[in-house]
Amino acid sequence: MLKVLVVDDDSPIRRWLEYCVGQLEGFVLAGAAASGAQGLELYRKELPDIVITDIEMPGMSGLEMAARIQAIRPAHIIILTSHDNFSYARQALHSGTAEYILKTEVSLETMRDLLRRAAQTIQRAGGDAARQEQEAQAQALVRHLAMAEAQGPLTVQALRRQGITLEDAPLAAGDLWSRDGAGLAGARRLIGESQTMKNLRFVPVGYEHLLWIGNLGYEGALEDLARSFEKQGGELGCVLGLSTACPGLQGLPGALREAQARCRLHFYQPQRWAFLHDGYGPQLLRRTESARLQFSRELFAQHYREAMAVKDEVLQRIADERPTDLDAVKKLCASFCTILLCFADGAAEDLDRRTEEIERSIQRADSLPGLYRAVEERFAPFEKTVMKQAYSPPVQDAVEYIRRHYCEKISLGTVAAAVNFSPEYFSRMFTRETGMNFTAFLNNLRLRQAMELLEHTDKKVYEIAEEVGYSSLSYFSTTFKKSFGQTPAEYQALKRGAK
Repeated sequence: MLKVLVVDDDSPIRRWLEYCVGQLEGFVLAGAAASGAQGLELYRKELPDIVITDIEMPGMSGLEMAARIQAIRPAHIIILTSHDNFSYARQALHSGTAEYILKTEVSLETMRDLLRRAAQTIQRAGGDAARQEQEAQAQALVRHLAMAEAQGPLTVQALRRQGITLEDAPLAAGDLWSRDGAGLAGARRLIGESQTMKNLRFVPVGYEHLLWIGNLGYEGALEDLARSFEKQGGELGCVLGLSTACPGLQGLPGALREAQARCRLHFYQPQRWAFLHDGYGPQLLRRTESARLQFSRELFAQHYREAMAVKDEVLQRIADERPTDLDAVKKLCASFCTILLCFADGAAEDLDRRTEEIERSIQRADSLPGLYRAVEERFAPFEKTVMKQAYSPPVQDAVEYIRRHYCEKISLGTVAAAVNFSPEYFSRMFTRETGMNFTAFLNNLRLRQAMELLEHTDKKVYEIAEEVGYSSLSYFSTTFKKSFGQTPAEYQALKRGAK
C-alpha cells in the first residue's frame, strides 16, 4: 500500500484528489494540505511515497516544497498546474518531480494512470532497497539518539549492525544549519577535509539541518574545527554547533543534543558561526501557557498597557533564558500576534489567510532581533492607535450603547443611527479611534463577558453563549478558542480546578 499526500490551496480540487486516491486500489491517503508549508510539515510526519501538489500556492510554492521534500527523502512527486507553459515543467523536473500534468486533464482515469506509473517507478527503484534500508536504519538510529537516551548500552558491534562505524574512543557530535540548505554541502566538505574528525557519519534532518557524529582525529581537534568554521561559516551561510568531547560511545546521545542546542545559539548571537563550550538555556520557555492566557485576559478586558507589558515581558524572558526549542518560541510569539488580529479584526473574511501570513513571517525570523521586528510590526499600529488618547464623544456614546445592548442582535447600522452618523462614516471613525472594527469590538465585549461567566458561575456553556449574544454554540466555541487558546469548556474546567 503506497501512501499519497495531496497539497492544493483550491479546496474543491483538493477534495476531488482525496476522493480519487480513496477510489484506487493499492493507495492510501496520507493527508491533505492547503499550502506548501503545511504539505512539508505533513511530509515530515508521514513520509509518503507519492506527493500530488499544485504548483502555485500562497507562501511556499509547490516547486519550493518539492525541492525541500527531496532534501529530506526522495519521493515521487506529481505537479498539477493550470499553466500550459513548459518552463514550469522544466522547473518541476529540475526539482526532482516525476510527473507534470495540467489540472484540466485530471480525471479519475488519468489519476489512476499517474499513480500506477508512480507505483512502477517506485518498484523499479527497489533494486537498491538493501543499501537504502541500511542507510535509513543508520540515519534513524542517529535521529533517535538525538531525541532520547539510548535503549541499552551502545557498542561498536551494535552500531556496525546499523551501518555506523565508530570507535569506543573520544568522540563528538555536530549540528550544521543553513537557512535554505544551500551551505550544507560546502560545510560538509569543510569538515570532511579538515582531518579533525574520523569515522564521520552525516545525517540530514530536514532540508536545513545536518547532524554528524565522529571520533576525534587528535587532541584539540574540536577547538581547531570551531576556529576554522568561525572564519568560513559566514561565507557558507552555515552555522556549526559542537558538543564537547565525550570519552566514548555512551556519551553519544548527550553529545547530539548538546550540539543541537549550541547550534540554535546562532538565533541569539547571529554574528557568530561556530559554538563550542558555550552555555545554553532550557529547551522550553517557562510559563508560556499562563503568559498567553494572561495576555488574552488583559487584552479583552481592554487593559491595553497591561497586555502589552505581558507581551514585552515574554520577549525579554526569551532573550534572558535563550530556550533552545525555537519552534515553540516562534509559535508563542505568533500566538500573541494572531490573538491581537482576532481582537482587532475578528470579522475579517480573510482572517485565516492573514493568520497564516503572520505565522509565516514569524517562522522566517532567523534571529532574535528579526523575531522582535516581526512581532512589533504587528503590534505597533495597534499600540499607536489605542494608547494615544481618549475616545471622541460620539465614539464614547457608541461604546456605551454597545455595552448596554451587546447581548442583543445589534448591527453597525443600529449603533450608527443611535449616535446620528451614517454607517460608512461611523465605521471609519470607530475603527480609527478604537483600533478595531465594530464587529470585532462587539465580539470582544461578548467574549469578555463570557469569560467572566465561565469563571464565576456554574452555567452551562450553551447558556453562556446565548446570554452574551451568540446564536451559534459552534461559532462561540471556535471564536473563544482562537482568542484564548482553549475552548469554553476547557477554560471553565481549568478555572474550576484552580479553585
